[in-house]
Amino acid sequence: MTRRTGPALAALAWTATVVVATVVGMSAVGAIGSGILGAGQEPLTPAQVDQALAAARTAPAAPPPAAPAPATTSASAQPPPPAPDAATEVLTSPGGTVVARCVGGLVQVVSATPAQGFRLHDEHEGFRVRFRSDESDVRMELSCQNGRPVGAVRADG
Repeated sequence: MTRRTGPALAALAWTATVVVATVVGMSAVGAIGSGILGAGQEPLTPAQVDQALAAARTAPAAPPPAAPAPATTSASAQPPPPAPDAATEVLTSPGGTVVARCVGGLVQVVSATPAQGFRLHDEHEGFRVRFRSDESDVRMELSCQNGRPVGAVRADG
């Protein structure tokens, strides 16, 4: 080997290494994107999500248990189990999300989850839920309309 071919061969070897590393890297990224063992599951379209939610709402409820569970005397803050005809809805606001249901024309709060940066203020009282942050105060007043829970949102700040 002469002095001129040494650097040329080194540059050629370096270029070949870069090309091989790039191809291997792109193949790895492609495998991750499509799943290692084949094509992954495609995301649902908004129409498919709506269809699945509608089917879940109209699906018959599971039959009630044969014997009711014995009553407990603990003073937990858990809401009672839903009646078979209770309509449950997820209600959103800038301060957080509330899951509520209507039973016998009365609204029941199943859960209240604050959004990031918010906290649940004084838990929830009956049909009112309040979320607070350092800059904002969001109140949800819940009621039942046509057997379904609805929320009126008021945000201050």
